[in-house]
Amino acid sequence: MIWNIKNNNLSVDISNLGAEMQSIKKDNVEYLWQGDKKSWKNKATNIFPIIGKLQNGKYFYKDKEYELGSHGLARYMEFEANKLAENKISFKIISNSDTLKSYPFKFEYYIIYELIENSLNITSKVINIDDKTMYFALGGHPGFCLSRGEELTIEDYYLEFDFSSKVDNYLISNKGLVTGKEEYSLEEDKILRLKASIFDNDALIFNGMAKGVKLKSDKTKREVYIKYPNMEYLGIWQTPELSPDFLCIEPWTSLPARDGIIEDIEKQGLVSLEPSREYINTWSISIK
Repeated sequence: MIWNIKNNNLSVDISNLGAEMQSIKKDNVEYLWQGDKKSWKNKATNIFPIIGKLQNGKYFYKDKEYELGSHGLARYMEFEANKLAENKISFKIISNSDTLKSYPFKFEYYIIYELIENSLNITSKVINIDDKTMYFALGGHPGFCLSRGEELTIEDYYLEFDFSSKVDNYLISNKGLVTGKEEYSLEEDKILRLKASIFDNDALIFNGMAKGVKLKSDKTKREVYIKYPNMEYLGIWQTPELSPDFLCIEPWTSLPARDGIIEDIEKQGLVSLEPSREYINTWSISIK
């Protein structure tokens, strides 16, 4: 089922499956990528409880081996929806016998979408209902349309961070796993001029960057602003060999697994949450 929230500025559609956004419109213009099987079929994957891929799709917990697919399990689950207001909706899943086979923690996971003026706030809430500490990562994976009927390409765009800073970029193997990091040079330490070739080696994964970034072009007044005050990493990605009409801007709490290592989930640098505690993280998408 597709649910809609709206206000005087924005209209957003969300599916029960994965609580994934299906549309973000302002003035009847679509800003969210609409999916394409040739390049990237998804639109705005919600990531939980791991980021990216694992070595051989596996990890350890208490010396027992488990398997999880790319970006975890929430993306494949049907969420229960609770419409709270015309501009606000909450989605919820609870661990069950199937999730415990691949992720041995009992949890409640909520995604709350709320429209405030020209912004969409996306809040993830995790409640540990287990009797042991749980470990997880979470984040967003929205794709944004580049042309929007204006015949623009990725070369017409740039990313502008809120302030100048030295950033690190985590290097990715051809298996989508972390191999190391290097300092990445931004123009004026805050501008990334976009072109397809910068994604030839997969995503850029930044750390140390400002906690807000605009997707802009000098050829249009329209822009998208992503703010992620409590996310440590930012993934930037597209599939350049397929000349897609989208760019993904992905705020994450953690990194994908390291290449060549089957990670111990307790030592992977994930969020740790003690029994009966909750974790809340909000990021936002603003449309100008």
